Amino acid sequence: MRPSFALSCFQPRTAALALLWCPLLALASGDGPGGSQPPTVQFTQCTEFVGVAVVDAAAARALVPARYTLVADAAGARLVVRAADCAAVRVGARPARPGRVAQVGLIIVSPDGTGTDPNTAINNYTLGYVSNSPALVQALRGAGVPAVLDEGLAYTAPAPTAAGGSGDLFVAVAPEHPAAGPRWFLHGTVNVPGFDTSFLANWWVAGPGGRETKMATTLPLISFDFGSQVSFTTQRQGALATLLPGHRIENFVLSFRGAFPAATMVTTVTR
Repeated sequence: MRPSFALSCFQPRTAALALLWCPLLALASGDGPGGSQPPTVQFTQCTEFVGVAVVDAAAARALVPARYTLVADAAGARLVVRAADCAAVRVGARPARPGRVAQVGLIIVSPDGTGTDPNTAINNYTLGYVSNSPALVQALRGAGVPAVLDEGLAYTAPAPTAAGGSGDLFVAVAPEHPAAGPRWFLHGTVNVPGFDTSFLANWWVAGPGGRETKMATTLPLISFDFGSQVSFTTQRQGALATLLPGHRIENFVLSFRGAFPAATMVTTVTR
């Protein structure tokens, strides 16, 4: 039986940076050009790692707006760390380019009633979103997501196939400016994913004046492995340090090494 995200299962790069300044102005004034919704994003031929760890519930609560309900029990709240590497990321009508993303969040109860099956969906409140794609970062910042550019975002892992699909995973996240977010690392051994399912991942962000952004990524098909052994290390400052006093997770309570041919992310902004 596969693990579940359910609670019961838990016993200078100035040219690129310049692209980002104008979207910052949209954060306080609108949902993007003309008030339109952000562009749809297509991810193609991707591999990912997702780790879930138990963290102090009070520390987690302090990082999430009161309108959201944390998934937590006596052991604590649930921290989610994700990194993905895609052969192509297409933002709206822009040309597709190889791209990587790295996300950190806390699992929450679905705010809108979507993604409630813990076996095939998850809802997370976003603590950090990093990508090496300027187009993706620009689009998300315009939608109120505190996305950060890291053009050097490192992700190395064996191809997720039966022939040599197990091996070392290494992810290094180092935002362009230290003030933009913490540096963190994943390292360990991942296995060949072989359990096929569909999945929906909702990541949420709250903004000023009741503004809310939802990034909903639909994966019609994803293959998972649940036995990877991966550690997580972060720097000693910032929000992650308050959740992890030792600045490290030796091994995640749950780990998901995934591979998927295609996924679609629809970002909506409401007030």
